[in-house]
Formats: sequence, C-alpha cells, structure tokens
Amino acid sequence: MRDRIVCRHAQIEDAPLIHQLMVEAFMTLYEKYHDEDTSPAKEGLDKVISKMQMKGNNYYLICMQNTDSDAVQETDRNVLQETDRNAVQVIGAVRVVETPKGVCRISPIFIVPEFQNAGIGSIVMNQIEAFYAHVVLWKLSTIEQEKRDCHFYEKCGYRQTGKKKNVQENMTLAWYEKYKLTIRRFREQDAHEVVSLIHRNFIEVNAADYGLEKMKLAAKMYDEEKLRKVASYAHMYVFCQEDRILAVGAISSYWGSEKESILLTIFVLPEYHQQGIGRLIMQTLRQDPLYLRAERIEIPASITAVPFYQKFGFAYKDGVQEMDGEGHFRLEKFRTVKR
Repeated sequence: MRDRIVCRHAQIEDAPLIHQLMVEAFMTLYEKYHDEDTSPAKEGLDKVISKMQMKGNNYYLICMQNTDSDAVQETDRNVLQETDRNAVQVIGAVRVVETPKGVCRISPIFIVPEFQNAGIGSIVMNQIEAFYAHVVLWKLSTIEQEKRDCHFYEKCGYRQTGKKKNVQENMTLAWYEKYKLTIRRFREQDAHEVVSLIHRNFIEVNAADYGLEKMKLAAKMYDEEKLRKVASYAHMYVFCQEDRILAVGAISSYWGSEKESILLTIFVLPEYHQQGIGRLIMQTLRQDPLYLRAERIEIPASITAVPFYQKFGFAYKDGVQEMDGEGHFRLEKFRTVKR
C-alpha cells in the first residue's frame, strides 16, 4: 500500500475535484453534527479557490497508483502531469498552511469513505511532513467526540494542547500539535554550539532592552567553561532538528534545596522564536524530577522573557518588580506536591 500512495502538489485547475472529494469525505460528519458554519462539506468551490490563492496555502492531491502501472513515483511537491492522471486515482487531499514563522497547520486532511480506515492517512501524514522538513511545529484541530480521528492523530505523534472550542452542544473542536524535534540531555561536545546560540540571543534579542555593549560583555563572560559548570549541577536539555541544536533549557535545585528548584539557560535560536519551541522547553522542564518535587520554582527572567513566563503562572518574587544586579526580574511559582 505504501508505495501506491503519492501526494502531489495541486494546481488551481484541481479545485473542482478537491471540492467534490471534500464534500464526499465530510458529508457523513455533517449529517451527524449539522455544523453549518464549520463543516468542510458545506464549503463552496469559491472558498476552496480562494484558499488555494492565499499566500502560504498549498493543497496536495492524495493519489493511489494503479497496481498495473509504475508511471508515478513519489516526488516532493511535483505537479500531477496529464500523462500521470490515467495512472492514478485521486482519493482525497490535504491543505497545508505555512506561516511566515515556519509553523505548519493541516486544515483539513480528507480521504473519500471507500478508502478510509485502510492505513492511508498515516502514509499521507508522513509524506506531507517530509515535504516540509524545515518545519519544527505542526498544528491541527479535530472534533473531540470523534475518538477514531483523535486516536489517529495521536498515533501520528500529535498531542492535545488543551485548547478547545464548543461549536455546539454535542461538538467540540480540540487542538493538537506535534514538534519535529529530538530532545536529549546536554553532552560535553555540545558546548561550543550552545554557547554560540546563547551569544546570538544576547546580541540579536536582548541588546534591544539592555544595549549592545552590555550584551557584548555578557557574551564575553558566558563562555564554554561557564556553560559546562552549569551543566555539571543542572539537568540541561538540548532541542535538535537532525544534528542542529535549536534550543537549550536547564533546571537545577535552588541552592541544594530538595523543595525548591530554579530554571536556567533557556534560549532558542533567534530565527526560531515564536514557533512554540519555548513552550516545548517549559513542557520538558516541567516533567523533570527536579521540577516535580519542588514546591517553589524560581527563574531569573530577562526583560523580554517576563511575559512569556507569566503565561506559565510565574509571578514576581515577593511581588518585587525590580531587576536584580544581573539585570533579571526574579519570578517564582508555587506548587502543591504530594509527599
């Protein structure tokens, strides 16, 4: 089956076919929920065409190659040529929306009923994600009451974000996301690359708040020796896309306390800011044993980072909204821990 499924980049002339297949694929769900405003089955051809013309929007035809033909091969984003059309059957489509920040959203993916539940969906998801190898975060939404669909996305590596929307009494949309990153503990040989990542944040990001000269001095003081020292007593993680380190984050006990911890060295390559990697760092650190055992977690936050950490429940330590001698705001969060 795998070698018979090929995703091909759709053209504007494919819009009527995409619309026809979409109505066919989603009609059963529409008849179940009667969601007039959100069902793709009620979406007009003009809207499909409009989406195809929007920047960052790409549709892909899901094609099944005939068993007696080897004319169609899998090729990244190739157009389905006229010579190929007799060799395949188009059984669905996928719309991918890519933001300027390199985050992709699937909205929607659909396969006509006679080819559903045949393992085709997972093949398609793998092919589509491979087309966007540079993307680190994928997003989508689905109907929470459709347990089969939820299970499918979870099998593909997607996890619920907690964001939900009640469309009507018996229908709730749930949002999912998937990071295409490898998370592992820091290694000695990572020091040079991680220090370079930190220095870039000082110069390209933090200099806007603290001034360039001050950040150049901070970069000079934060060398590989200092990083290795932090890594020697902290649990430090790196977040990688293949062999490239995109981010780093660490957690340590707070001055040796078993009830207090501190988050340290949280940085993301500047070109990957606002792609959800910071949230992934926080999710990772919150699963670390040093976090789970702590009744209080502290973090020294830069001016830029304060609003980000506040989203995770951190507040100014002792209510003090002043920077310390190192130019950080001290934030803290309290937890109830069962012992």
